[in-house]
Amino acid sequence: MKSVLLILLSVIIFLEVDADVAETEAWRKKFPENKKDLYAIQHRLQELLPKAKKGLVAIEANDGAGSGVIISSQGLILTAAHVIGKTGKKMKVRFANGKRASAISLGGSELSDAGMLKIIDEGPWPFVGMAENQSSQIGDWCFGLGHPGGFDAKRGIVVRIGRIIGKKDETMQTDSRLLGGDSGGPLFDFQGKVIAIHSRISQKPDQNFHVPIESFQANWDFFKNEDLLTFNEIEKGGFLGVACEEEEDGLLVKSIVPNSAAAEAGLQAGDVLLKVDDQRVNNREKLTIIISSKKPNEEVSIEYRRENTTNSIQLKLGIRSN
Repeated sequence: MKSVLLILLSVIIFLEVDADVAETEAWRKKFPENKKDLYAIQHRLQELLPKAKKGLVAIEANDGAGSGVIISSQGLILTAAHVIGKTGKKMKVRFANGKRASAISLGGSELSDAGMLKIIDEGPWPFVGMAENQSSQIGDWCFGLGHPGGFDAKRGIVVRIGRIIGKKDETMQTDSRLLGGDSGGPLFDFQGKVIAIHSRISQKPDQNFHVPIESFQANWDFFKNEDLLTFNEIEKGGFLGVACEEEEDGLLVKSIVPNSAAAEAGLQAGDVLLKVDDQRVNNREKLTIIISSKKPNEEVSIEYRRENTTNSIQLKLGIRSN
């Protein structure tokens, strides 16, 4: 009889624990409901920080400083384009323990402010994982790491917590406060994955802008192959003449520039661009990279969907006018 009671008691305890586990995690709720939720969010952050901090580096160059995050054991680093400045630039990265390593800048884009560099000293190096595409949403809890004001051994790494309050195309906006020197540092979700890189910094608490990880993923090979999209190159390159909005499988054309290459080819608002020269385009920045890498009057093929029909056209790119 005693053994039966013990078994029943064990089952009851197990069910109670399991019920607690099944309860919605505090950081997944729309709002914290009580102090218990706030403590749970704090505890979750404390759980994630030790590993997240290992990937953070301070980036040092003769013309300034910033932050970055290592995302591979080979020393590939994500940062901001304005931190690297140009490709092939020799830089130093510094870890939390003060140790330095040599690095060289790869590519990126001034449009989104995404940048890459790579440690050239022998590894392996500590790193953190990236979030999956489109895994972060408005309202999600997040936390940012960085070296505001540059590396400071006494102060150490600075962490700020917040939530995503805006996400559109090449920009994510949060209320996770940023300061000078944070640029290029990582923004994490509450799974400990990198969801964005710090970019534009404001004095206002809700005006913190980041490069979403989707911008890196959409243009990975371009950035890694030491190509840097600059505004100057955009001005000199070919011009299509469409304003687009990102959709899951392509780019929805919102408007057409009059007398542009797109207008002359018969593209219309409501069309969905699918491919340019057989390259899928579901990211506005990728479209800009492809088009600006062509010269004015160069011919490109465009695959698009109008209503339920997929069409293909050839057109000559125009010249971007000021």
